Amino acid sequence: MHLFKLVISACALAAASLGCSVAVSPLEPPLVTTAPAGTLTVRWLVAGTTDPGLCARYGATTLELVVYDAGGGEVATANAACESFSLTLALPEGSYSADATLVDPGARARSVTKPIQAIDIVAGTDLAIDLDFPPSSIL
Repeated sequence: MHLFKLVISACALAAASLGCSVAVSPLEPPLVTTAPAGTLTVRWLVAGTTDPGLCARYGATTLELVVYDAGGGEVATANAACESFSLTLALPEGSYSADATLVDPGARARSVTKPIQAIDIVAGTDLAIDLDFPPSSIL
């Protein structure tokens, strides 16, 4: 290693004596850009209330939210405990649709799937959507 430093120093002196100079600058970190994001908040009721006991009564442990882009491609899946009655998801600015379903511990549907259309996410804002799973929607 000492020999390597000696050779580098000698090369630098030789270059300086020729009137040349070499400037070395540290590497710049790569510039990472991200799409401006907003958030989607889905709030739900079970039989018109936020009674956590109803989730257990209907066998639902989780709300599963599947989000699709404007072309119908799946872009995100998010889950929240049924008893939380709210889920917030960051999404890049754009237009989306989604499906919301109450599911059991085995990820089997415990409710009909509620389609959500015309979700327009604007950077720096939150879009709140309210849903209700009435008794007639429980499987």
